Amino acid sequence: MKKVVRARIEKTLVIVIGTMLPVAASHALPMRFTDDLVGEWLMSSVVNTATDTSGLGNHGTVVGGAVQSYGWTGTAANLINGSYIQAPSAPSLNVGTGSFTLAAWVRMASPSSSSIKTIIDNRSSVGAGGYGYTFAVYNGNRLFLQLADTSGYTNYMSNAGSGSLAANRWHHVAVTVDRTSTNLFQRVITFYIDGKPVGTATPRMGNLTNIDRPFYIGGHRDTPSDHFNDRIDQVHVYRRAMPGLHIAAMSFPGNPTFSPGFWNIGGLTQYNNNCYNYATNKLTNTFAQPGRAAGAQWTGLTCAAVTTAAIADGLVPISSYPLGKPQLRSPLALVVAPGIDYHWYRLDTNGYWTHKPGGTEATNLDNANNPILDPRTADRGRYTDFCGFFLAWSDAVEGQGHENVN
Repeated sequence: MKKVVRARIEKTLVIVIGTMLPVAASHALPMRFTDDLVGEWLMSSVVNTATDTSGLGNHGTVVGGAVQSYGWTGTAANLINGSYIQAPSAPSLNVGTGSFTLAAWVRMASPSSSSIKTIIDNRSSVGAGGYGYTFAVYNGNRLFLQLADTSGYTNYMSNAGSGSLAANRWHHVAVTVDRTSTNLFQRVITFYIDGKPVGTATPRMGNLTNIDRPFYIGGHRDTPSDHFNDRIDQVHVYRRAMPGLHIAAMSFPGNPTFSPGFWNIGGLTQYNNNCYNYATNKLTNTFAQPGRAAGAQWTGLTCAAVTTAAIADGLVPISSYPLGKPQLRSPLALVVAPGIDYHWYRLDTNGYWTHKPGGTEATNLDNANNPILDPRTADRGRYTDFCGFFLAWSDAVEGQGHENVN
């Protein structure tokens, strides 16, 4: 909803606090696992240093200039122009002949800008054998892992076409390497995108110890053109192969409940956050506009124009929402009063759609005071054009959504 018509919108819609009972949120962020955690770089402040919060002191130094930017949560490292982070070689980051897991949140402006976009590189120098591991994005649409030991190296990749790494969207990427299971058939490499497995392979079993080179985040040991050169956040290294359920839990921030009290308290929260803030569950106090954060704000009040702007912010258009099917991202819906205004709805965990017209109160009722079961059939007043459904990274806690909107 654009701010210039806010007063007009308040007169059009009947604003009544919904009749569905609010439900308390359970958590703010994806689950944090600490068993065998040996590296955790949350990128909460990366001006000169990337602090390791695993407790093992593997702090990284920023190389190549300032990199702090908006992130999956709070701030992240925007490793543009060849910047990267390096931490000293450490025994805790060397997995030897054991199992391990590598994971991160990434957002790429141009996923295919380089054939290799390195997320983590932990290999010794060639003269010292080149032993270690590298985790990267390959050709913009597949995950890549190299394992190098005393007898050589092997490159592994996720299945082609099995997962999407779309431009300008946050994705959780991970790889687990099980080399120690008592069941030989469970000794396997598994790639994940957004919590879903996207390929498996049989790992090399040799020693992967890096004896003389730094541990790189976003940097490549040998080739500057293979640096990551994009946004990266929440990097994790574990000395175990995490089960798939844990990987999924790491990538799931939760979905919002209907908790109108957070938004309906007057002051900055109510009056300076609109339908787009509410639908994406992102408190900004800026009356957020689709596309503005990406430098591509809507240029017309049509379905096509507002959809294009929302996609620039990272929202994912979908043809329809599969009711009853769990989603990591939360469902949204866009409607337009052609040439006048746009409006957004969101689906909460109780199965009802809710919305916040302009700077007024959040509600689960439509223009006829009926609970909103489906925004396509609800009484939407003058918002005659139903534009479609979208998915967005939201959160179980109000105001803590993860899309970059402003």
